[in-house]
Amino acid sequence: MEQTQLATDKRFLGWGRYEFGLVVWFFLAWGFIFLDRLTISFLAPLVMGDLQLSTMQYSLIGTATTGCFAVSSIVFGAISDNSGVRKKWLIPFVLATAVFSALGAVTNSFGTLILDRALVGFCEGPIISLMMAMIAKESTPNRLALNAGIINTGVAVIAVAIGPIFVTQVAAGGNWRLAFLLASIPAFILGLLMMKFVREVRFETTRDASGKKESALKSLGKMLKYRNVIICFVVGILTMVGYWNMMLYASLFFSTVGGRELTSVGAILSMMGVLGIIWTIVVPKLSDGIGRKPALVIWFAVASLAPFIMFGAPTSFGAVIIYCLVAGIPGSIFPICYSVIPAETLPTNLIGTAGGLIIGVAEILGGSAWPVISGVVATNSGLPTLMVTGGICYLIALVLCLALKETHGKEKRQEIKDAKKAAKESAA
Repeated sequence: MEQTQLATDKRFLGWGRYEFGLVVWFFLAWGFIFLDRLTISFLAPLVMGDLQLSTMQYSLIGTATTGCFAVSSIVFGAISDNSGVRKKWLIPFVLATAVFSALGAVTNSFGTLILDRALVGFCEGPIISLMMAMIAKESTPNRLALNAGIINTGVAVIAVAIGPIFVTQVAAGGNWRLAFLLASIPAFILGLLMMKFVREVRFETTRDASGKKESALKSLGKMLKYRNVIICFVVGILTMVGYWNMMLYASLFFSTVGGRELTSVGAILSMMGVLGIIWTIVVPKLSDGIGRKPALVIWFAVASLAPFIMFGAPTSFGAVIIYCLVAGIPGSIFPICYSVIPAETLPTNLIGTAGGLIIGVAEILGGSAWPVISGVVATNSGLPTLMVTGGICYLIALVLCLALKETHGKEKRQEIKDAKKAAKESAA
């Protein structure tokens, strides 16, 4: 994988100056873009009431958004790899996501709303894999996972922590249509600014014997020959299944099985969310320090504690404490699977394909199909069984990670330290 040269970069807080700026741009952009995706969730009661939507219609809107997100992620991850550029694809998708999110303000029926939200998902799908492919090119090697974690933090801070307050306050003060419009403006502005301040990432594409560009399908076949990619593909799915298991059913579990009041449950979920922001930095940073493989093994072992303790002692205070402490970890593991390890394993012209494929399939199976399956499991076997199912997913992922080929081992980390030392001596 090609990366930024250390010797000539001006530094800022340990980062290359442009590298730091790119991390900030992507942190903000990904946070506001994901807010565009979640806005309808925060406004659901008002939208459903105004447009007279049934619960089934609302769920179909979510399915359409997720499905289009997944398909677009897979398709355009491969197409962008085949084009030899990244920014050319990223900026139009960012701007289009903001535009279609804003158009939610003028929808007046189920048909127009589901079409609009499907287009939001379609335009948003390739964005994070493109961002991560670009940051992989610009990162100093010992900060790649940390940079990916900071970008991922944008979702937790902007879309999850700040977003609900902003959107609901706007809706309460005016109407839900205005909230759709105002929530989309930051992403649109950031798209225009990145057009000027983010530089293009160019790379050589693979060509066949006749000199023609290799097809995306053939590139996909080549990518799947890498053991790390196959493992990350499966581990990514297991991570999302376990993660959404907890996200969808934790409140129901603590209120019905745990016997807690709704206000208490809200405080529990809020604390988990706050600690989840911290994990988005700590989890990838540890992998930068000790290597990808041991870090993943450790974090999956820790993450599995929550569902197993909730299964074994559902009414205990210990179950609450462990849930708050570790339930947010899997969401911070996922970027290592779809971005960091593939970026350190694959040639530059396959990174977007790998990220798009892993994200897309994990969205389809973990975000769309699993909620249906988990509903059946919960109905037939109860919520405690559903919790332990998530824990088993994490343990299977842990075992699979033992088969990873280390991409950031001791020798690599020492090589990076030596390069940094040489760069300082040369500058002096």
